[in-house]
Amino acid sequence: MTEPTRRPMLVVDVENSESLTNVQGHAMRAALYRIIEGSMPQADSLVDQEDRGDGALLIFRIPVLDVLDRVVGGMLAGVREHNNSAGPTNWLRVRIAVHEGFVGRDEKGWSSDALTETFRMNSDRAVKQALERAPRADTVVVVSDEVFRGLVRHSYRDTVTPDEYASVSMRLKAGDQRIWVRVPGYPEPPLPQPDFAPTESEDDSRAPDSGLDGATIRATNFISGNVTGNNNLAGRDNVIGRS
Repeated sequence: MTEPTRRPMLVVDVENSESLTNVQGHAMRAALYRIIEGSMPQADSLVDQEDRGDGALLIFRIPVLDVLDRVVGGMLAGVREHNNSAGPTNWLRVRIAVHEGFVGRDEKGWSSDALTETFRMNSDRAVKQALERAPRADTVVVVSDEVFRGLVRHSYRDTVTPDEYASVSMRLKAGDQRIWVRVPGYPEPPLPQPDFAPTESEDDSRAPDSGLDGATIRATNFISGNVTGNNNLAGRDNVIGRS
């Protein structure tokens, strides 16, 4: 394994990808990679990129502030452009997690505590529910407490500010850890109530209730069928099928 180097890292993942057929999944991946490639501010922005089936891991050589500003901003614009042209039944809704820390590489790929934390941020139940509870949204963005406190809260750039972020505790075996969530287009993320978390006796894989009058929002994306409406973060509402 190479000696670890401190790098910004980003994990992007597509919502509800397990509901897609192989053909739909292939189209989804093509769209996602077009968005990723279009978000790179310069040719040498990346140290490496690993495919994750319905998402990707990106390791950067540019500063994390540039990742938050230019890369995440480019991804948000790319997803929005895709959704506006593809139509609501072909939506691509994604989760984006950003962290910075030491990471090393061996012949199998990248690994480190910071990288594991980034994947857990991206798949955290509260993060997933924030997107589920935001029918007008294309994306949810989550950053680590370290990145938020060190950069985001200081508003070094007009495009990277604490506006729209709210904190939530990510439950880990080693103890709770604060992360910061933003759903672009919403003044604050529609996070679940703190008591959504399972007790020690509950199965972590059990799907939680959405908290919306007992109806679970399933905003199925990319040709999978039960979402209708117009997607525009500027204000057009969408009508979401409930099941």
